[in-house]
Amino acid sequence: LYAFQRAGIMHRAEQAATGRAMRVALTSSLSFDAVWDDLLWMIAGHELHVIADHVRRDAGAMARHIDEAGIDVLDVTPTYAEQLIEEGMLTEDRHRPWALQITGEAAGNALWSRVRETDDMLCINLYGPTECTVDALWWDAADSERPLVGRPLANTSVYVLDAALRPVAPGVEGELYVSGAQLARGYLGRPGLTAERFVACPFAPGERMYR
Repeated sequence: LYAFQRAGIMHRAEQAATGRAMRVALTSSLSFDAVWDDLLWMIAGHELHVIADHVRRDAGAMARHIDEAGIDVLDVTPTYAEQLIEEGMLTEDRHRPWALQITGEAAGNALWSRVRETDDMLCINLYGPTECTVDALWWDAADSERPLVGRPLANTSVYVLDAALRPVAPGVEGELYVSGAQLARGYLGRPGLTAERFVACPFAPGERMYR
């Protein structure tokens, strides 16, 4: 399920790299749920570069490593991406990643503009809580002038609803609900919180939504 969910993003990155094997940086702990992203790249035949903690925690050292090791795929938070850019990651005389995935927090306008104006680099904005198996929505930064969380990944449905669980009109504020096979079962030992956050989906009998 998760591999199929990520297939579209991986295919775009592979197209950007014109079919050659890519070098993918593992920038998160092996205990972090998002590590599945990086393992899928390795399963697909690409090189997985495990980044040492002392390099990962130093934006300058990490930017140099991206250049020297020829890292092609990078998955980081927007804040860390900004730090890497400040350290020269996107400088023309350096090796630049083919694909930059930003996730974990909201992307700012300045970062969005910077990655959009960078030639030959795919930048994907990902959004989703742990309760939805890492990510639920994605958006290619090239497709809009301002940051967007985008559209649902495969096997995922997303709704913006009012307090009565009715869809709101475009541009009207509402609450985001996520539905699909990737939802967690709930919170261990916390039935009250599970009932509050995981509710029945009125649009698909037998399905649940995470709010």
